[in-house]
Amino acid sequence: MAYADLTTDDWAALSDEQARHLAERMAEARGLRLVDVRWHEFAGRRHRLALFDRDGMLFSLVPGGQALLGYDGARFQPTPAQAASYAESAGVFGPPTIAEYLDGVTSPQREVSLPAMLVAVEPFEPCAQTLAVDDPRVLELAAKAGGNPPRGGIMTFGPDGGGMELRFDDHGQIAGARTKTTVTYADAVERVEGLGLRLSTPDEWEWACGAGATTLFRWGDDTPASGYPYDHWAGPHREPNLWGLNIGQDPYKHEWTTEPSIVCGGDGGGATCGGDGFFVGWTTIATAYRNIEFGEWLNSDDGYIDELLVRPVIDLT
Repeated sequence: MAYADLTTDDWAALSDEQARHLAERMAEARGLRLVDVRWHEFAGRRHRLALFDRDGMLFSLVPGGQALLGYDGARFQPTPAQAASYAESAGVFGPPTIAEYLDGVTSPQREVSLPAMLVAVEPFEPCAQTLAVDDPRVLELAAKAGGNPPRGGIMTFGPDGGGMELRFDDHGQIAGARTKTTVTYADAVERVEGLGLRLSTPDEWEWACGAGATTLFRWGDDTPASGYPYDHWAGPHREPNLWGLNIGQDPYKHEWTTEPSIVCGGDGGGATCGGDGFFVGWTTIATAYRNIEFGEWLNSDDGYIDELLVRPVIDLT
């Protein structure tokens, strides 16, 4: 059996020893380093992870097979808090019912066949380049922080600072640094392909995010009664999903796919910045969320890109 033919059932049926041997062969075939094979729990489900390192980028095995993607708004049963939140929002902009709203902002329900693949655990930012913490440019800019650096925070420097970003730990010490430049979608694709990787398709992104969950979100249908996703630093949306991926955690961190007009995992913060209501704000990180108008705007003459994130994939053969 080709590695790409590995289904979720195939992977689950293996013993731990068999799974490790298979992961070792995958790593050898693709020139990767096997990091770990272990069990992982998320939202009441349990899955065996296989993690691989490729030049410092971590990938997780995402089995394939027949996948049910998209969402049917008629299935959603809102909590009283969700219903009340949407009722306030609908009076301003939305369809009269939650079901109609969800049908308008999620991809249609469909069944597709997907191959097994290795998916990046973290989103990749093609416009960013990591710098060593002792790089002279980093030290020079860190000095500008003076004696009161943001503990556990981030400092950014505009064009005069080289478009740099410094991240500090809880003790005020430099924990990471990188430069950022503006890139186009075509630039991003070229850079990812130059690394021997590719972008995920919209279907692959949904499968990678939901991991087979048929609920609105990868963890279920529930959301906090108040606050937007970025207001909550703990909760299932901040945890690695069933495949061990950090994905769809912040509406501002939308990810581009092989279809330039289809971005997933957020809406650029439009709903939350616009005050569209807590429930509507949470739906922007729903697994099947699609904002067609936002995608079209990003690709129009009026659109601009201040951060471009993608989810790299390694094909298995």
